[in-house]
Amino acid sequence: MMRATAASTELVERHRPEILRYLGRMLHDVGDAEDACQDVFLRAHRAVGRLRADSNVRAWLYRIATNRALNVRRSRARAMARVADVDVDALTACTGSAEERADVHAVRRAVESLPPRQRAALVLRRFHGLDYGEIAATLGGNEVAARANVYQAVKKLRAALGET
Repeated sequence: MMRATAASTELVERHRPEILRYLGRMLHDVGDAEDACQDVFLRAHRAVGRLRADSNVRAWLYRIATNRALNVRRSRARAMARVADVDVDALTACTGSAEERADVHAVRRAVESLPPRQRAALVLRRFHGLDYGEIAATLGGNEVAARANVYQAVKKLRAALGET
């Protein structure tokens, strides 16, 4: 046990600054990066005893960090989708005429009827301004798939709302 503790202490001292910088670039938030970094080294500490002697420790830590960053981004996406729903409700309450309220409800129903990945991609792109690379990292997949999900969502919304 003493060997694993010494090894994990060495891991933290040697690799924490670069892993923290990486997570900062991935998450664009210092607090989230610090929390994720702490979690990365906690997971590494738990597993360091099972690591083979010839393993590339640095690559292993980056893999743990990447997985953690993707999980944080997915959690953010789910939270953003909930916030977008609240924003639509607030917009409905602020809208003056009955016709405007009906239009907002129609848009909301159309967005809610989208398949989950398309809905999430659309919300991330249109409401939160994420680029296709960020959407891909958040939802899993690649930029081409993210772009296709947004395109299909917009196409379905236009069809549902009777626009060409």
